[in-house]
Amino acid sequence: MDLTQIRYFLALAETLNFTRAADRCNVTQPALTRAVQRLEEELGGALILRERALTQLTEFGRAMLPLLRQTSEAAEAVRSGATGFARRDGPVPLRIGLERCLPVRTLLPLLREVAAHIHQLELILAEDAPDALAEALLAGALDVALLPGMAPLPDRLSRWPLWTQGLAVLLPEGHPLAERAEVPAEALRGEALLPCVSAAAAAAFARIGEAVPLRRAAHAAGSSMGALDALVALGLGLALVPAGAPHGAGCVERPLAGEGMALPVLLAVPAGRPMNPAVAAFVKLARARRWDAPSEAS
Repeated sequence: MDLTQIRYFLALAETLNFTRAADRCNVTQPALTRAVQRLEEELGGALILRERALTQLTEFGRAMLPLLRQTSEAAEAVRSGATGFARRDGPVPLRIGLERCLPVRTLLPLLREVAAHIHQLELILAEDAPDALAEALLAGALDVALLPGMAPLPDRLSRWPLWTQGLAVLLPEGHPLAERAEVPAEALRGEALLPCVSAAAAAAFARIGEAVPLRRAAHAAGSSMGALDALVALGLGLALVPAGAPHGAGCVERPLAGEGMALPVLLAVPAGRPMNPAVAAFVKLARARRWDAPSEAS
């Protein structure tokens, strides 16, 4: 989602006139029209109703207006913070913790936006278990963390839900279950399942095991996703992983079907702790983003 598209739509929503909106944005009317159309395509619905000389917002457009305005304001806050910080010397750290196997590429649009406006951004990404990430936040070793919403967090952490993370079954190529569009839990009966390297997957493993007898494979991958998909590719077992987790050649991913097989992903920060401009920008943009909208990272 391009911020220019959002800016053009906001101008059109205020003027309800393509010519005046284009003049306000200092672009041609066709350029503004194309940008709004691309925004509509990305969001999956019409924002503007055009009836001859009458222009008005659709019901979808009215619903999206406050969210898109919030996104624009968050981006402006990034620019303002960057301007105020630009004269300072030295790197500006942004230390992000992620629960193992969460797809890092989901964050790419946000990180690009922060990097575009923060002078000398120093980005650090760390993967670990949820408990360890929470401890690192409280100890000041991390600035923010993305955690699965599966267990209570310490009261000293503020948290906000971002998106819902589904789970998947990692299979070796050629496995019979790979022919299915999705894999129900019952289909795992009798299959050898490797130990989970993700806390969210481990929680799902426990829930499934209450209803379906599961057979644990004798092999172990420790905390490494690379080792896990190598075991899967060798045909030594199947694995439960967060949907979209990176995996190597020889493996295929199929969604795990059934209710309760998805968890919210939470953004967590230490409550009341001052944020540098990079951290503040990341938090504002993350909270303002429509995570269910299509993006290059999905």
